Amino acid sequence: MLAGFAIGAAPIAMAEDGFAPGEVPLSRYAEPGPHEIAQTTATHSCATSPYGSIIDNTWRFWGNQSELQCTNIFPSGTDSPIGVTFYYPQDIANMDRLPVLVYSPGTGQEPGYYDASARFWASYGYVIVIPYDLLNSTPEMGLGGVQAASDANKDPRSPMFGKVDLSRVIFAGHSGGGGATQLNASLPPDVYRMIDPDVRIIGAVPTEPSALALGILLTVPTLYLTGCNDALVWHWYYPMWTQYHTAITVPAYLACVRGGTHITPMDDPAHNPFAPLALAWMQYLAKGDQDAARYFVGADWSLPGDPGVEYVMRNALAERLPG
Repeated sequence: MLAGFAIGAAPIAMAEDGFAPGEVPLSRYAEPGPHEIAQTTATHSCATSPYGSIIDNTWRFWGNQSELQCTNIFPSGTDSPIGVTFYYPQDIANMDRLPVLVYSPGTGQEPGYYDASARFWASYGYVIVIPYDLLNSTPEMGLGGVQAASDANKDPRSPMFGKVDLSRVIFAGHSGGGGATQLNASLPPDVYRMIDPDVRIIGAVPTEPSALALGILLTVPTLYLTGCNDALVWHWYYPMWTQYHTAITVPAYLACVRGGTHITPMDDPAHNPFAPLALAWMQYLAKGDQDAARYFVGADWSLPGDPGVEYVMRNALAERLPG
C-alpha cells in the first residue's frame, strides 16, 4: 500500500492468512526465556499511587492489557529522576559474559513502565541497562548506559562483575528514547572506547522514535520499529522519511507493527509485538541465532510473512547481507 512512496526497496506486505511455507512465527519469541531475573530498582503496581493509577488507567483505556509497573523514581515517586537501573539473570555468576542492551525510556517516562520488556529480554541472557534523566532523548543516555555497564563489570561488589560483554552492545529505546537510540548509534565508535576500550556497538533498534535524529549518521545495523496505529509518531512520516530512508550507510530495516499504538511498548510481551521483534534482532546480532537470522537476511527472509507486522522494508545494504 506504500509502494508508491518508497525510496529503494519497496515495502513487503504481510500475507493476511498466515506464514510463508516452512517459516516460524515471530510469536515464538514472545515466550519467556529460561532465566529468572534480578533487578537493581524495585518495582510495584502503579495502581498503589494516585499518579500511577492515572497512568495505568490511561494506558489501559488506549488498549494496553497488562498492569503497569512503577518505581519510586520521579515522576512516579520521590527518588531522583537521574540514574541507571539494571536487569540481569539471577544465575549470572554461572554464565559466560552476557551481551548488553542499553534501553532509553520515552520522554517523561520512568524505567518501571518498561519492566515487563526488560525482564523478558534479560531472561534470554542479557544485561539490560536503563539510563534515565526524565528527558531521555539525548546522547548522554548511551554514554551513561555504557559507562554504568563498564563500571558494573569492573566492580567486585557487583553481581555483574566480569560478566558484561562490552563487545556486544545494542542500543534501543522508545519514543524520545528512540531518538536517543539513533543519536547514540551515530557517535563515532572511538567515543565509547574512551569509556572502555572493550566497547563495541553492534546494532540499534529505535521504537516509534522521535524526530531528533537522522538515519544518515548511523554507524551500525538498525531495525526501526513503528506502530501502524501510532497517532503520535506516524509510521509513514519521519521514522520512514528522515530516518529509515536516509540510513544509506548501514543495513537498515523498518517494520510496522500491526495494531501497535504509541503506548504498546509499555505492555507485556504477550500483548506487545515490539518486544519479541527486538528480541529476534538481539538474538541475530548478539548471539548469531540462526532462526532469528532467518527473519532478517537472505532472499527468503521470513519477517514479511509474520502476522505481527503489517509491512516491512529493508534497504539495499540489508538485501545484500548473507543468509
